[in-house]
Amino acid sequence: MNYDLLFVFVFWMAAMTIVTIGSVKIVKKYPAYGFAALTAFYVAYLLSSQVIATRISEFNFGTWFGYSIVLFTPTAAIIYPFIAQVLDMINEVYGRKKATVAIIISFVTQVLFVMFIAMAIKIPAAPFFEFEEAWTSIFALSIGVTIGSWVAFLVCSLLDTYMFSYIKRKLLSKESAFKGDTFLNPYIWIRSLLTDAFSLALDSIIFVIVAFYLFGGMPWEVVTGLIVGQIVVKVLIGVADTPWFVLYKRMLGKTNLENTEFVEKKTNS
Repeated sequence: MNYDLLFVFVFWMAAMTIVTIGSVKIVKKYPAYGFAALTAFYVAYLLSSQVIATRISEFNFGTWFGYSIVLFTPTAAIIYPFIAQVLDMINEVYGRKKATVAIIISFVTQVLFVMFIAMAIKIPAAPFFEFEEAWTSIFALSIGVTIGSWVAFLVCSLLDTYMFSYIKRKLLSKESAFKGDTFLNPYIWIRSLLTDAFSLALDSIIFVIVAFYLFGGMPWEVVTGLIVGQIVVKVLIGVADTPWFVLYKRMLGKTNLENTEFVEKKTNS
């Protein structure tokens, strides 16, 4: 058993649970602050992914039916499902327009982050600072990784937001008519699963091609392997974290939080 991967999975579940419950508490009591809190999580996830995107990781899932399953993918693959999920959380309560605002805010923070790192690198290190080479190698993001990350983020986030809103409108009557427990409502699961799977798969393709093929000059055979690895890991985690979105929806309950006028009234009161 790969105990390192097990630890990552357990920590991942704990983090998602804390964020989900905390977000619901804030959103229900302070709708305006809820948008700020969810956007803060969104920004934190994106900046974290930008830092670790240059590292290629090995995901060893062991041997199954005589075949060893080992995937290689940028380490940021474990974070991007978080990003897609929190965007759905914003879209669910505050609507497509606010979700788009969150995307723009997050993109600006990414640009600022790269600018600040570039500024810091240009400042000479102190003579006694022993870790300059290591520090630079970690934070000096390549142009390819940066551009690939930005293009993939903008395209996939905006598409995800549009698809989520569209599917929600189309299935709203059926979702509302469902008589069982919210956690068992198939229409909530459908829109989260479909939008996350599509956006995460597309993000993998765009990012790897731009960062590692167009700019990195990696052979197409290697790039193909990275794309497959990223898609499998991202989509698997994206599917695995869907229950937390449904839990988020269930804990919100049937409130007026999805009504824009209600949110604005609560904000100004």
